[in-house]
Amino acid sequence: MFKKLRWKFLWVSALVLLLVIVLVTGSVYWITSGIVGRQINVLTEMILDNGGDLPERIEFDPGQKKFLALNTESIYETRFISAVKSGDSIDLITVHIAMFSESQAKALARDAFSRSDNNGRINIPGKRIFTISGKTLDDGSEMIVLIDSTSRYAMQRLIVTYMIGLWLIVLILYVIVMIRYSKKLIKPFVENDERQKRFITNASHELKTPLAVIAANTEMTEATNGKTKWTDSTKRQLTRLQTLIEDLVVLARADEMKESEMTDFDLSAVVSETAESFRGVAEGAGRLFETEIQDGLHIRSDRRSLHHIVSILIDNAVKYCDEQGKISVLLEKTGRNKGIRFTVSNTFAEGKNTDTARFFERFYRRDESHNSEKSGFGIGLSMAKEIIERMKGRIKADYSGDTISFTVEL
Repeated sequence: MFKKLRWKFLWVSALVLLLVIVLVTGSVYWITSGIVGRQINVLTEMILDNGGDLPERIEFDPGQKKFLALNTESIYETRFISAVKSGDSIDLITVHIAMFSESQAKALARDAFSRSDNNGRINIPGKRIFTISGKTLDDGSEMIVLIDSTSRYAMQRLIVTYMIGLWLIVLILYVIVMIRYSKKLIKPFVENDERQKRFITNASHELKTPLAVIAANTEMTEATNGKTKWTDSTKRQLTRLQTLIEDLVVLARADEMKESEMTDFDLSAVVSETAESFRGVAEGAGRLFETEIQDGLHIRSDRRSLHHIVSILIDNAVKYCDEQGKISVLLEKTGRNKGIRFTVSNTFAEGKNTDTARFFERFYRRDESHNSEKSGFGIGLSMAKEIIERMKGRIKADYSGDTISFTVEL
């Protein structure tokens, strides 16, 4: 149980850290993309407003451009091509890129003018990225500016790439550290659980002696003075206490199930035998008792534990079934013969508006007064759930149409 808790804690915390990494990296990418886009827009507008060439003097408002990282030298560091189109004629205004010849710049401008709009990007061989922006002049001609934004987007990708690399290193180191120290983190819980188990085991042994003495004294009293309602009451309570002690010991040792205890056996025979042992009690109380058990279903598991689970569920159904109600026991194959489903159902009109998930809580009793009208201490279903989970199975409770069903899947 604690091993599973340890790994669950490790992977959940690692997943949370991964989500933080994705959120932070995505935020940085979104912020840097916005900054690069606004930088290019500001520079493009300056060039368009100056007729497609560099302004003679540039002034930046520090308040407006505070987060754009632009200064008076930024425009001169910008590589761009500007051109104007009148009819079918395209004329270059400025070619501020040393690596482009006039013919190459004109071909790039023609490609930009051929687009459906004057905004967007052009990717050319050599992994160059040009951002396009244009406007219509007063004489009806069109002016376009292509800014080489390769270095800006390359810097953005570099920042994000380094961030991803660093975050992955942090994530790997975190997982390594947590694998090493997570055992120490849950050590107090493990020790506390061990103390509880030792206490239950020791207490059960200590209680057996006085219970045996009380049982012997009761039998002696009956032999001497005959049976009375007082001796019958004492014997019933002794039986309840002995059952409680046995259940507590089984519950404490549920985590100690070993592979050596696993055997292949006929589950159908176990369920049939156990169900038949309860039939007389159920029918004697006026309940209809039905079974539908598929023959020959074998399983590799702990026979004793499964017999205990079957007994708990059927006993629970007999105990809480309505008067003149019906109890059903079903055992069948599931999932293309890959699994086994065991279901015990009983009519239970009082179960409306009841949280069925709470039935598996330790010492939970629907009757909060804990009266003894129905025997039991509220640990049977909890014990069944823990044993089944140790077997890699699952159990659930459903309530529908005045009938409550407990289903075990193995």
